[in-house]
Amino acid sequence: MAIDIALVHPLFIEKDPVEKKIMTPYFPLGLMYIASVLRENGYEVELFDCTFRKDFNEFENYIKLKKPKIVGITSLITIRRNALILAEIAHRYGAKVILGGPDPTALPERYLLYKTTDGEFPVDIVVFDEGEITMLELANFLLKNEGYNDLREIPGLRLRDKNGKIISTPPRPLIQNLDLLPFPARELVDMDDYRRAWKKAHGYWSLTIINSRGCPYHCAWCQKAVFGRKYRIRTPENSAEEMKLLKNVFSPDFIRVVDDITGVQKNWVLKWSQEVIKRNAIIPFECLTRVNLASEDMLKALKDMGCEKIYFGAESGSQKVLDTMEKGITVEQIYRASELCKKLGIKTYFFMMVGYPGEEIEDLKLSVKLLRETLPDEFSTTIAYPLPGTKFYEQVRDRLMFESQEWMLDWDYTAENKLLFKREKYNTTFYRWVVRWFNREWKDAWYKAGKKATIFEITKNKIELGITKTIVNLLAQVQTSNIVRFQPAEGR
Repeated sequence: MAIDIALVHPLFIEKDPVEKKIMTPYFPLGLMYIASVLRENGYEVELFDCTFRKDFNEFENYIKLKKPKIVGITSLITIRRNALILAEIAHRYGAKVILGGPDPTALPERYLLYKTTDGEFPVDIVVFDEGEITMLELANFLLKNEGYNDLREIPGLRLRDKNGKIISTPPRPLIQNLDLLPFPARELVDMDDYRRAWKKAHGYWSLTIINSRGCPYHCAWCQKAVFGRKYRIRTPENSAEEMKLLKNVFSPDFIRVVDDITGVQKNWVLKWSQEVIKRNAIIPFECLTRVNLASEDMLKALKDMGCEKIYFGAESGSQKVLDTMEKGITVEQIYRASELCKKLGIKTYFFMMVGYPGEEIEDLKLSVKLLRETLPDEFSTTIAYPLPGTKFYEQVRDRLMFESQEWMLDWDYTAENKLLFKREKYNTTFYRWVVRWFNREWKDAWYKAGKKATIFEITKNKIELGITKTIVNLLAQVQTSNIVRFQPAEGR
């Protein structure tokens, strides 16, 4: 018997060497929220999760068996190819195919204008921005012929007209009261698969939760597709209830809070901590915040409710670079946040970035100084890359390394190097050595601070540090413009 709607997560870990290596699988909360809203309104919904599947044949067999009337697929630039292949399969069996997520929101033409080898358009509709209400109204229109007289009246869509042109429907108002949304339909996913994968790779297993939508800050390189910049947050009580449910029903060992930023409203965090403690809903967790928000009372409240690690977008030890990025933070605030976390026993993880326009070797040395003096427990370094819709993208638009300005690129797997642009100087080799240099300097500083290591490990790192530092300095003298290939940080 045909089901109403199948929602699809297109990431195949088996096909992705990066995801397979780090093995930190999380099912997209966005699809789970959409599923909950649709089910609450009487629709039969299933989630097809590609995470632990082997190939596309499994999806084709599923489509043959279940015959969903609507297939909704989420997508990122890193899994665009998978999403389009899945769309072709769903279209072949007569489903109405809807795409959503950050990449379709940023580049709807990449989906709506995609053609099969037979010259057909497999994608019918792109949902723009938040998907819960839009998908509900689409289901009402497509399956019940209710709500609107014409598809073009439904807000929040990108469509293809009869001439093959992309048309936009009116913008969808953002959901203001997030408490009105039912909790994500985690029960539709086989959590045992996730539990086994996490336990085997890390010895524990983790789930995700999100408390807010939107980011009010304006980092020049950051793409705010789907949730935008208008900040909205549910009540502390609502979040605490979900944490209690997670603890009682799924019993995860750990939680990742996937908000863009935790702590935009400090008083919210203080109340959240109280509500979680009151409900005996404490679960060890990690979150991301900004160094300019990291006050001692907020960090203590997070610690009291189970926070074990905080991610900071430190990015650079150079104030000049931070200002160019429009980060809205100071180097001194990075040092202060690190100091407070150490005082309270919270581990820190720094996201660092290199290769931003205008950066010089002296700026990189300041980043090394920052890493050595703050000693984050972990850090990762990404080479700056331009995403469509960002100020950074517009800055380097005339230097993008592909045939057109339409961003018609596909990636075969997460972190494949396909976001390229010409730089004033410093080539690919230079930045790869910079990443190695950062890591050797950080290790050396930790060893000098007393971190346990064998004589062999300390000596090996010291030799490698000398080599990488020398090579970086030599390459910095070579004024060559070249292609810099994107190598992202894990978790970015």
